[in-house]
Formats: sequence, C-alpha cells, structure tokens
Amino acid sequence: MMNTLTKREQQVAEAVARGLSNRQIAAEFGISPETVKRHLATIYDKLSMPGRLVLALHIVRTRDASTQAAL
Repeated sequence: MMNTLTKREQQVAEAVARGLSNRQIAAEFGISPETVKRHLATIYDKLSMPGRLVLALHIVRTRDASTQAAL
C-alpha cells in the first residue's frame, strides 16, 4: 500500500510515525508546513485513512510485520 505513495509522501508518512509535528516535518525536509498539510491530505486519500493516528499506527504495524517476516 505504501508503494502507491511518492518518495516524499513516504518520507512524510514515516516522519508522522516518528511523532513529528507538521512544523518539524517541514523543517526536516526544507518545505513549508502548508506543503506538509497537502502531502498528508494526499496520503490520507491514497491510503483511505482518516487521519494522522491511523496513518502512524499503519506504518508502525507494517514495519513490525516486515521485521517479523525477516526473522
């Protein structure tokens, strides 16, 4: 599912999963907070997710599942 996102959208989604705010994400990637908001809106739409918390949980669970599969 994450493969439907652009590289930047994946980076923003991962930053959300790390608990960063929009302002912190903007600073990390050298983009405006408004651009972060637009990326998040696109991410929520592409992944059919209602918001930030569900996105973060999805990323963490996907990451954990990948780690378990590798063991």
